[in-house]
Amino acid sequence: MNSVEILANGIALPKQKIENEILENKFNLKENWIYDRTGIKTRYYIQDESLKTLALNAVENMLSKTKINIQDIGIIVFATTSSKYLMPGVSYMIQKELDIKRCMCLDILCGCSGYINAFDIVRKYIALGEVKCGIVIGADVLSEYTDEQDVNTKVLLGDGAGATLIGKSNDNKKYFQNIISEGQRGEILTCKQDEKIFMDGKNVYKFGTTEPVKCVNKLLEKANEKIENIKYIIPHQSNLKMMKSMSEKLNIDLSKMYINIENVGNTFNASIPLALNELINNNLIQRNDKIILLGYGGGLNLGAIYIEY
Repeated sequence: MNSVEILANGIALPKQKIENEILENKFNLKENWIYDRTGIKTRYYIQDESLKTLALNAVENMLSKTKINIQDIGIIVFATTSSKYLMPGVSYMIQKELDIKRCMCLDILCGCSGYINAFDIVRKYIALGEVKCGIVIGADVLSEYTDEQDVNTKVLLGDGAGATLIGKSNDNKKYFQNIISEGQRGEILTCKQDEKIFMDGKNVYKFGTTEPVKCVNKLLEKANEKIENIKYIIPHQSNLKMMKSMSEKLNIDLSKMYINIENVGNTFNASIPLALNELINNNLIQRNDKIILLGYGGGLNLGAIYIEY
């Protein structure tokens, strides 16, 4: 009943690539200032694209990698922090574009790690036998929500989208989740509609280097699993320093924590499927490898998923 698996994954990035040099000139920063603090060299900003087109492109890229009957898709869950679409939501637009006749659509706001929540929602509907398969989408266009004068967020955040198709597995694959919300501390990372992202860097860093570690350890306890048996942890690509700190506290080599922030920046909900896509495309994970998807951020929201690929 718990057996689900990843069937396909796809991504989309905007055409406009922003190198550090552009932002270093903008803010009059020394060379390598951005990279030394974040681990980022490039990020992408939308130009003539939108949140909807990025999400749709990611889904189409995902579908090009599978022969699934599109009418078997019973649920689409779209996670974002940067939607201007209140009604209909982007998930409904995706259903319309794909012309899926019967499908449940949900847009969710769960902060930077909403992809984790979306994944678990879809998995539950599959595990209950109510749908055959579903699409999880994480997408954000953060360039539209960053203060042009705020160096701390402008150099960090970028745009992107990722989509994952999950379905029932016949191989009795294990699945566990540990998802926690902490609304009491939500004020350290906020964004109101038509306003810009606010980030209390010091407290966000403290949260991001302590709570995800506890979350992973609790997940491993639930799964009765040892961390040395995990092929990769795929974290939300928040900041290289934060991910290094997490690996040290988990007592694992940094190479076991898959990191691609250097090339795409922090893309909030898109970051995990963007990283997952690189792993799959480069044949770094094989069927039945044990992986952990790890999200954390605005909300505050925290979640980890153990799944056998």
